[in-house]
Amino acid sequence: MTVPERSSGPGPDQAPETGADPADRPMLVEPPSPAELLEGSVATWRAALVEAAGGSTLVDVELLGDAALDLSAAHPSGISQLYAGRETRLSNLVREGAALSTARRRARAVSARAAVYAQRYGIAPTSLAIGVATWTERTTPDIASDDVAALASVTRQRTPEGEQPTDAAPRTVRAPVLLRPVTLHARGSGESDYELALEPSLEVNPVLARALRSRGALLDPGAVARGTFTSNGFDPRGALHRLASLGEAVLDDFSMSERVVVGTFVHPGQILVDDLDNLSGTLERHEVVSALAGVEESRSRLRRVLPTPVRGDRDPAHERGVGDLDPAQQHVLDVVATGTHLFVDAPAGADVTGTLAALVADAAATGRTVLYVPGHRRAASALADRLTALGLGDLLLDVAPEAGWRSAISRRLLGAMTLEAPPVDANGVVALRSELVSTRERLRAYVDALHAERAPWGVSAYDTLQQLARLTSTRPTPKTTVRLSPDVARVLDAPRRAELAAALVQAGELGAFRVRPTDTPWYGADLRTRADAENAVRRLERVLDSTLPALVARTAQVAAETGLTQATTVVSWIEQLTMLDGVRAALDVFQPIVFERTAADLVAATATKEWRAERGIDMGYWVRRRLRKQSKDMVRPGRPVADLHARLLEVQAQREVWQAHCPSGGWPRLPDGLEHIEEEFAAVRADLDALDEVLATTPGGGGLSSLPFPALTERLTRLRSDTAALTDLPERTGLLHRLRSAGLGALVDDLATRRIEPALAPAELDLAWWSTVVEEILGEDPALAGYDGAALGALSARYATLDRAHVKSLSGPVLGAVVGHVSHTLRQHREQAEALFADLVEERLTSLRDTVVRHPEVTRRLRPVIAASPMLVPQVLPPTRTVDLVVIDSAAHLPVEVALAAVARGRQVVVVGDARCASGSAVRELAAVLPSVALRADSSRRDPYLTAFLAAHGYAGVLRPTPLPQHRPLVSLDVVDGTGMPDQVTGSVDSTREEVEHVVELVLTHALMRPEESLAVITATPTHAEAVREAVLSEVRGNPALAAFFDSGRVDPFVVTDLPNVAGLRREAIILSLGLGRTPHRRVLHTFGPITGPGGDALLLDALGSTRHRLTVVACFGADDLDPERLRGPGPRLLADLLAFAARRSAGEDVADLVTPPEPTDPLLRTLAAATSAADRALAAASEPDRLLLDLAERLWKHGLLVEADHGIPGGDRIPLVVGHPDLPGEMLVAVLTDDAEYTAEPSVRVRDRLTADRLERVGWSVIRVWSAAAFMDPQAEVDRIRRAVHARVPAPAAPRTAPLQLGLLDEADDTEELPTPASTARSAARAAARAAAHPAEPRPATGVWSTIEVVDAVAAARAADPAATPGAEPAAAFGARRRAGQHLPAQDALAQDAPVQAAGPQGADAEVADAEVADTEVPESAGSGAGRTADPSDAPGDDPHPPNRPLQLALAVPTRQRPDVRRGLPIGAYSDDQLDELVAWLQSDEQERTREQLAAALRDELGITRRSYRIDTAVRSAITRGMR
Repeated sequence: MTVPERSSGPGPDQAPETGADPADRPMLVEPPSPAELLEGSVATWRAALVEAAGGSTLVDVELLGDAALDLSAAHPSGISQLYAGRETRLSNLVREGAALSTARRRARAVSARAAVYAQRYGIAPTSLAIGVATWTERTTPDIASDDVAALASVTRQRTPEGEQPTDAAPRTVRAPVLLRPVTLHARGSGESDYELALEPSLEVNPVLARALRSRGALLDPGAVARGTFTSNGFDPRGALHRLASLGEAVLDDFSMSERVVVGTFVHPGQILVDDLDNLSGTLERHEVVSALAGVEESRSRLRRVLPTPVRGDRDPAHERGVGDLDPAQQHVLDVVATGTHLFVDAPAGADVTGTLAALVADAAATGRTVLYVPGHRRAASALADRLTALGLGDLLLDVAPEAGWRSAISRRLLGAMTLEAPPVDANGVVALRSELVSTRERLRAYVDALHAERAPWGVSAYDTLQQLARLTSTRPTPKTTVRLSPDVARVLDAPRRAELAAALVQAGELGAFRVRPTDTPWYGADLRTRADAENAVRRLERVLDSTLPALVARTAQVAAETGLTQATTVVSWIEQLTMLDGVRAALDVFQPIVFERTAADLVAATATKEWRAERGIDMGYWVRRRLRKQSKDMVRPGRPVADLHARLLEVQAQREVWQAHCPSGGWPRLPDGLEHIEEEFAAVRADLDALDEVLATTPGGGGLSSLPFPALTERLTRLRSDTAALTDLPERTGLLHRLRSAGLGALVDDLATRRIEPALAPAELDLAWWSTVVEEILGEDPALAGYDGAALGALSARYATLDRAHVKSLSGPVLGAVVGHVSHTLRQHREQAEALFADLVEERLTSLRDTVVRHPEVTRRLRPVIAASPMLVPQVLPPTRTVDLVVIDSAAHLPVEVALAAVARGRQVVVVGDARCASGSAVRELAAVLPSVALRADSSRRDPYLTAFLAAHGYAGVLRPTPLPQHRPLVSLDVVDGTGMPDQVTGSVDSTREEVEHVVELVLTHALMRPEESLAVITATPTHAEAVREAVLSEVRGNPALAAFFDSGRVDPFVVTDLPNVAGLRREAIILSLGLGRTPHRRVLHTFGPITGPGGDALLLDALGSTRHRLTVVACFGADDLDPERLRGPGPRLLADLLAFAARRSAGEDVADLVTPPEPTDPLLRTLAAATSAADRALAAASEPDRLLLDLAERLWKHGLLVEADHGIPGGDRIPLVVGHPDLPGEMLVAVLTDDAEYTAEPSVRVRDRLTADRLERVGWSVIRVWSAAAFMDPQAEVDRIRRAVHARVPAPAAPRTAPLQLGLLDEADDTEELPTPASTARSAARAAARAAAHPAEPRPATGVWSTIEVVDAVAAARAADPAATPGAEPAAAFGARRRAGQHLPAQDALAQDAPVQAAGPQGADAEVADAEVADTEVPESAGSGAGRTADPSDAPGDDPHPPNRPLQLALAVPTRQRPDVRRGLPIGAYSDDQLDELVAWLQSDEQERTREQLAAALRDELGITRRSYRIDTAVRSAITRGMR
């Protein structure tokens, strides 16, 4: 870059004069090169290693402090026993009482520090120091005998430019001389004694050896160490004498004391510094190291496109790794297999160990070498245990932090050389995988077929089942048996159905379903508009008032004039007029004589030959000629006839008509004014024809012209007398015509026949449409009907069994592949194998690193996975990039410079960790440069609100709370009144006596009350940790009954540790004791130890994530005691949030704002947060309850069990239905899963059919899967399965209930159901009182929803205690059972199985409590549920305890008894009175009010009787009378 030259001007900043110093002129500064960046970073890392090492106990033994066990004055017999290599008790070494007490305390301090070093650094630092050498070091830092001290001096020393550094001040070195590894084991209760055992190895202090050799002393430290082991045993005196002689010769002020001290002599910084120097020449070629140094080119190389995750399940033959892996874990293996450097984001609760076991096993099976680098020892032990459980323990070479790790490694390597491959049944594996795939695809095919959207309906079979369940669970239940034609149903999409449903309602309101043919003569008249109705009325009045009487009079006149019989109907009058018109036309052509006789012979004579032949008329020529002549003579003169035959036919027809109407005979006579008569009749006929068209659709039909004149007059009079019916008729007729044109004619007729209420018509239409659709779907895919609950359950169980067997079979091929690689290597490198075998057999292995250098090919392959801590990596492997895969795990607390030794040795680097709780820099910096893949956090038994708290503080979208069976809070806060004086160094009140005593009380209570749960105490400071540890052990020593719980040999032993050492710790219960007290003036000092410093929030998050089940926070102050203005770091702010959360959760609160993060200050983030919250609320409001599960819930409720739908907390996982037992009111037992939308959204059959259930079972649920088809076809069988699962946990039977079921569901609108009104203040108070009565000492359940069962019981108990109270009626039944208990319904017949149910709401003031708690929903009268109560105008949303998501209490009812074993369809005489009485009692057991007629209809329905007779009616009526007494 270019630094601009300052401009000229006055003042001190003016431009320099010409000839000024060139250094003040503009300069071009080049950006640092990659080599410079790397060099600078290496220098920084090196300096950090030196700085972190600090003072070393190898240089100054006094730095051990209290963690030093001095055995210089030990009893000689004890020392002899110890030196002989036998296990020796501390009480045998120190036998004086007071000295033994001090020795025990110091031994505990040594053991505690050694445990910390083993966990954090993975090294075995405890040694027996024999002899202490003292000398004065006067050399300059660059030639100091202690390289670390020299480096530290260099980094700390700053001299002005041009000055020479002065010589370092003399310093006194007090270094141990001989170091022999020792193991220190606690014995007895409360660590009352310790056992020491020396390992058969020894080394000379490298600091002393380096100091002697740097002064020219001839020293072979290895030879000196070996000389201590003689044929007579261990004797260090010769070695001490040799070293003392050399020291006195070359070191200033040298002296040696014969002290014997047990302590943690460790110097990891020196090892890492030396290793970094050895690696410095290769670091620039390592892309990960250079990326950490800031080289952009290397960072770009690391940004690779990762493979896309595989959706669904894999081919078992191509599945990677071992163990039970979910898709996220399998994706990690896929990415690693590509050779990409990777960061695996592993949040708290993720199965890291399982992922790592699969990862290293897959790498070993493919012939790659693996270096596993755990950040703490707990992770290495977990991986070793997991591999052993999988049968792959032979893959691992674990460099454990034990004094005898070298001999253990020798045995492991020697055993690997004779390892044999396990037998694998290849044919069996192939058969297993084939059956697994077949079963999996069958299960997938069913689910896909059930949930696939079907054309042209746009819905799935699952949708139809849900909708049919919804429809048939409403009250009153739609009962139509009408099915629409496929063509009609196909065009009725949702908007069209809604439109037609509205038309049905409107038509019903206009009387379409109420008006009967006997109600009005206009019934069914085709009048579609008001104008049509008015026109019909005008015509009617005209006919009745004028034209019809005139017509009757005219018929009489014509009869008198012509001799015709008087016409009695309009039809006969039409015939007469038509005849007269024909006669008139005939007389215009012929003379009247033509009517004198029959014209039949004339017609035949004038016809053609063919005409006569067709009619069989034989007429001779002369006869025809004569008759034709006669015919022509009858024609009037001057009127030529073109077709005489046709005209004669007309004459003959007119003559026959005349004879029929004129019995007196004679020639036809025409009345006067025939034209006028015809004009009059034309007007009458037009009116009658118009009325005929209107009345054609009435029950009487049209045909007015065929009615006798009196009947016609009477009908028309009736029509005119009921013209008021025409008010709604046109609109109703138009709607009905529209509905029939849409193909709903049969449905309209059915609704009219059953006189359905208009408001219920949409449900009837929906039932007809959905029933049609489900029948069409089943017709297209008959296989769906073949799956029942038993078949699906068996198929799913078989798949789970096969999948588990497949997972178990993965280990054998992996181990076989590894053994194959080992065998191939031993054959290929025979010389190396023989040399290594000799070294191992003769126990010549002194350094694993040297062994790898001498035998690289064989040593790496024998155990392809090496586990070594970061500090041990330089001692295990040479400084070369020769490891195929380096896996760094649990390194959240490590700085990046410590991880460099492992990173630099790997061709591929995989880092597994959680950057959110990383207090060190290694994980954060590696996560920033490596591509990332995330693992899924597994279900946890911790308090779901604690998980939500973690999600709100950095784990959003990563952790989801898992609902637990128990409702009680698992997080508590204990505030202790602890005070003390501030520490002069830290400035805080560290470890008050009151808090220590309280923590000890909690620990002992846990040990006595919950000994099966593991426990750990985490403190903020090491001082408080030591105080708690000592206090607990003191109590344990005095109470032998506690020894079993505090035994260090347990799987998860009791631990007391501080925050910096909590990495990898996992226990069932955690006591987080801050150990920070108040001042004597009760002030809170806002200094919180490591929480205040950088990474304090990460330490705290790590501690919170370490609990598997319960968390107890102990502090001397609460969140209210903290000043927000003084909380200046993320750690203190998180601590304040934690204290506030724990206080509220401890009080039993479970509202959503417990875990709500603070509002973001950034406007964009605030907008995004608001949008996300709004979307979540909209999603929750739009969720549709599973009606099939509601049916099961209602049946289970009737059996006396506790039920809760949509179980979970906001923002967490949900369980569709959970079931409990009344004997365990604070706990639910069974989680009911179903194939709902969430199930189908998961593409993996393994996840949705097995892993999901397994995760819930791990947190304490008994899991039952109910298939929607089974819940629809045979709900009672599914209920029985769930009941068996409940009673397997609680054998005691539950008392049946008759009250309606209450379920907490979100308010939802329905076409035929009215939403409940907001609760009033009085009802809210009643609910609160009922809840308090139901839960006198119980906190609110974890789901945020009180068990309404307990509330109803509490209300009942309150009423029983108050005899003066008048119990109200049961609440209105807004929803009902879809099917009666024990009745199996096929999908195509799932309709109209229940009679309408009437239920009244609570009456009177005494029913307010029941109404408030049990009847949050009233159904209006229009819904057929009886009188509902109107909303109180004083009700306000603020009165409700949960206004955003107020539960809508659904009232469902079915018979509580088992259906009697009475067959359907028999003659009425086949049933005894007892059988009929049992059926009536069963029908009445649902507690729904019915009239006699309704109960009789329901009884007939159950008996399958459709016809009526006197005998049937008598038997039914008698049974109803007996049942209603």
